[in-house]
Amino acid sequence: MCDYCNNICLIDHFDTPRDYLKCLEYIKGLVDHGLFIIDSQTCPIDKVENDNGCWSDDIITHIIVCRKCGSAYTCICDTYHGKGEFREGR
Repeated sequence: MCDYCNNICLIDHFDTPRDYLKCLEYIKGLVDHGLFIIDSQTCPIDKVENDNGCWSDDIITHIIVCRKCGSAYTCICDTYHGKGEFREGR
């Protein structure tokens, strides 16, 4: 962990779909500010819902990596079962 990662807000579980979408906005901000890069994703952050409002997949994953120290963080959401988290690691 480094000074970029030290203050990252991790989430043990998403209580609502809105919580998940807010987390994606947070991650997008980290990437847009140049602190992190997207390492892998099952879909673009802004395409987790399709045009008719349905989730793009049953399992949606975004992994970001710190530009400074290389630490990875995973946001995963099981949209079918309604659970997910944003945690350290892959």
